[in-house]
Amino acid sequence: MSAEFIKMVSDLQFERFNAHLADLVENRTPCGFFFGFVMRPGVAAENIQILINNGLNVTCAIVLADVQANALRKFVNVPVIALEDFPRFGEENFPVKPQEILMTSRLTDFAFVPYFNRHGIEVLAPSDYEIFLRVMKHLPELYAVYNMLGGDESKKVFCATIKGRLTGKISDYRFAPEAQYFLEGFTPTAGDIAVDGGAYDGTTSLSFAKCGAKVFAFEMDAENYQKCAARIERLGAGYGITIENLGLSDKAGVENYTAFGVSSRKNADGKRTAQFIDLDTYVAQNNLPRVDYIKLDIEGAELDMLRGAAKTVALCKPKMAVSAYHKLEDLWTLALYIKSLRPDYEFEFRHYRIDCTNYLLDDDERAVLKYFGLSYLLPTRCEYVLYCR
Repeated sequence: MSAEFIKMVSDLQFERFNAHLADLVENRTPCGFFFGFVMRPGVAAENIQILINNGLNVTCAIVLADVQANALRKFVNVPVIALEDFPRFGEENFPVKPQEILMTSRLTDFAFVPYFNRHGIEVLAPSDYEIFLRVMKHLPELYAVYNMLGGDESKKVFCATIKGRLTGKISDYRFAPEAQYFLEGFTPTAGDIAVDGGAYDGTTSLSFAKCGAKVFAFEMDAENYQKCAARIERLGAGYGITIENLGLSDKAGVENYTAFGVSSRKNADGKRTAQFIDLDTYVAQNNLPRVDYIKLDIEGAELDMLRGAAKTVALCKPKMAVSAYHKLEDLWTLALYIKSLRPDYEFEFRHYRIDCTNYLLDDDERAVLKYFGLSYLLPTRCEYVLYCR
């Protein structure tokens, strides 16, 4: 077995989130809790009290602005300070400087991780012990995927992804420098027929079209579809992008979904319905001669879609960029299933920061990040991409 993979597994026995939290309690390590763009005082106070009740030495709560600090002080018995005062820790009238900062899993709050790192502070986001147990149960499959990855960088990123997911330490992750979906050698090229599964606002469809590909864009959510169509009409004239208000799945039919903007997803309990289709049926109905490229980001329905594209994948062996973070099991099920369809596939693996330049954050939130000298690229535990060719 690879020494790198063995080391990752060995490290997790001591560095997984719950074990590390126990060490913090035993050593009475000074810790802080950070609340970012959304801070509800009552909920925030409950979070802090839970940590204190479990023996954590919480020396402060950190919020973005004085107005938040004043609101939270009414609910907690620990010092509350605004983020811009953080560098003053250790001065008179300031609490003990925390050695580690805990935060919620709210994506936008991850934007502040580099700020704390800049001051030598480790940042932790919660990781459930049950997730650790599931990963340990599936180590054979994870090791099989590790061995399928072609490059050393992919292997390092894969191990870092598993480790970061279980330790909760953002610093354990290994982020890629290139734009998401655009790893060299795994992009659509001129003349390709490309499928954009989960087109959202059409940005990726336009990027693929600019590579010279004929793009078929699929967006399930009705509101997202309208935005996507408007954007492509405005910016994509002449590219001939085909936009479908369809979800991609393992079969054709009407299914329920939950509407939540970029995170809209197929869900049996969802309040809205959409028409779905499997790619094999779509290819046959539209007489597509082949499929050369597939990008998938469909909020956990990736494996369903691949099952509905089995004939196309087996026949055409398209290059693919598949999101592998919506479900924990995506880390092992996706690659193994694709390999079962075509044993000659090659794989790479990357983890990306979320680019919030024109997405996720509003103008006021971007102004806050600019004030603190922070990037619009958020280091989160999302956006893993499995590349196939």
